Amino acid sequence: MDYPSSTVNRSAYPAPTPPEALSYQDFLLQNPMEGFLKIQASRAQRALPTSDVEIFILQQFYDQRVLFFRGKTDSDGLIESIILPAPPRLDSLQSEDAGQGARYLVYASHPEFLPASYEVEIYEGITSILPVVLRLPQENEPWQ
Repeated sequence: MDYPSSTVNRSAYPAPTPPEALSYQDFLLQNPMEGFLKIQASRAQRALPTSDVEIFILQQFYDQRVLFFRGKTDSDGLIESIILPAPPRLDSLQSEDAGQGARYLVYASHPEFLPASYEVEIYEGITSILPVVLRLPQENEPWQ
């Protein structure tokens, strides 16, 4: 599965424990708070909002796969305020733990477009915004 490459160099931070190395219960213990995710689905180089994009938010743990959210974008291409488990905000402010939000896999599906997948980090009390850009099957050029 392909994920967008991050432009942030996190080599100064300790590597977070990958979710697949945790049990679901351990993940919930590490992420007892709530963070939020907003989806903005669009097409045509982000010019047109896209409705009815089905969004799945999940994560694979060593003991089970968990579906945290399933829903469709509205007529403005939005899904607002998806609530997800997140680590305490103070943990993200400590230098030894900085940059370690709860990680989720996001999949976008629509019958007229190619499926897309993303990875997103969620932090307590913060609304992360994920732009989901859909492409038609014939849009294979890298600039699309």
